[in-house]
Amino acid sequence: MSLRTHPLALTASDQVVLTVPEGQEATCNNILCTGSGSLTLKYREAATGTTHTIFGGKSVADQIALERSFNLASGDQLIASGDGLSIFVSAYYVGASQGSAVLAYGPGPQTLQAGDMSSGYFGEVSAAEFYAGDRLALELGVTEGVLQNSDAGWMKLASKGKVLFIPKQSFMHSVSWDHLYARGIVYGTNDEGKNPRGTPTNQFTTVEHGGNRFIVRLMTGANADPFPESDPLFFTDDMVNMDIGAGSEWNDLMYRVHADVPASDGSDGMRADRHGGPQVGDNWATFSNAELNVGTGNGRSTWCQEASDSAASMAYRGGDDVAYFYSNYATHAISTLGWRPVLELIPATH
Repeated sequence: MSLRTHPLALTASDQVVLTVPEGQEATCNNILCTGSGSLTLKYREAATGTTHTIFGGKSVADQIALERSFNLASGDQLIASGDGLSIFVSAYYVGASQGSAVLAYGPGPQTLQAGDMSSGYFGEVSAAEFYAGDRLALELGVTEGVLQNSDAGWMKLASKGKVLFIPKQSFMHSVSWDHLYARGIVYGTNDEGKNPRGTPTNQFTTVEHGGNRFIVRLMTGANADPFPESDPLFFTDDMVNMDIGAGSEWNDLMYRVHADVPASDGSDGMRADRHGGPQVGDNWATFSNAELNVGTGNGRSTWCQEASDSAASMAYRGGDDVAYFYSNYATHAISTLGWRPVLELIPATH
């Protein structure tokens, strides 16, 4: 069985959202429609040539999830119209060729350029090959902030045996940690997360692309959760000695694709009283601050998972430089704070 998502920007005329491939059957569910307008949804039976109307003239003001599931046979088509609307249809496929598009390591390069599966770098994946930021935000209902850098593309990395996709730049700014938590996209765990806030929300949220399934979450940015803000060295010129980011995905992965190399003694020109610790290992790539939306531009401060041990604030990384470690209140939604999601590949055997 394979689950694929079919997105389409609609017009006033009928358009084909999907056609079931020969030799397959499909079950459509999780139909999301966004925008403002009037939606018509139909399906055409290949065997009889008959077109059936599922929804006719259904009003959409912002976004709606259509609670309807139905089966399609080989050659059947799902058809939609609605000027000013976009539709996202998830369909389960079964049949002889349903797995033909599935790549073992997800989209993009299938072999590592550097490192190994414990810590390594596959290369870049374009938005056209994978996800554009605006499409991902629509699928997940991330609406609080301001979309940006939608076509920046992704870095494909390996970490602790997992394949991770991390955007080269933040997809949204002026978004709060609380908003992301409420969408279930902070922790990537099948529970309410280590630091639930507001209405406790299950944090296991997935998306489907090209027959692959991905967990959506934030990066880890600290050496513990909660991180030790109470340590006397925190926010002092000796903060590098705390190594507060040790073992985090930010230190292990983002450091190694950035041109700068954070040093163990802080002699790297980076802000001493916000230093997340030294780099371990050589660089795999040498992207600049501007290329990674680090230290510059809206959304340069990437929200991470961890909470402070002494305040109602959450970690973020990348504010002034790649080593930068700081925290902010989970409610804050300001232009410097950004959403840079991790998409973690779920192996096809699971």
